[in-house]
Amino acid sequence: MWAELERLGVTLYLHPAVIPADNWHVFDGYPVLVGPSWGWTATVGAHALRLIYGGVFDEFPGASVMLGHMGELLPFQMARLDSRYPQVPAGQRVQHLPSYYLRNNVYVTTSGVMSHAALLGAVHAVGVDRVLFSIDYPFESSAEAVGFLRSAPYAPADLARIAHGNAERVLRL
Repeated sequence: MWAELERLGVTLYLHPAVIPADNWHVFDGYPVLVGPSWGWTATVGAHALRLIYGGVFDEFPGASVMLGHMGELLPFQMARLDSRYPQVPAGQRVQHLPSYYLRNNVYVTTSGVMSHAALLGAVHAVGVDRVLFSIDYPFESSAEAVGFLRSAPYAPADLARIAHGNAERVLRL
């Protein structure tokens, strides 16, 4: 599958599901944590890290994934992931630091996170060419998401890339 995605130049969107793939006991007794408020971010982020540490992007360097919800917060953990990398067991080491893969094999969408601070952080972490506007409809208001984007503190050229240019390029629209 990865070889074909790489050959086609198509990115795979990793998105949470309503039914959890496993049971993390830390959520027991706190159903609010299981879904979109935290659990989906934690599980999808963990799946993305498994792809990185599993060597998928070393074997298929042209392959990529797209993560919603401001990259499931992984852009904000890049320094921590890199600082802890020396403790990764030899059998799970990859060719580069985790931040390399987040900057080269991962795209981030804004879906469901209407925070200028988060947008600035994501763009700073992975680069303006890897961030795509998304709404997360029907869970978020389209009008609020558009207002958030229009008021984002970016130069018009960068805002155009986030708003539509990156999607046009990555998704070949």
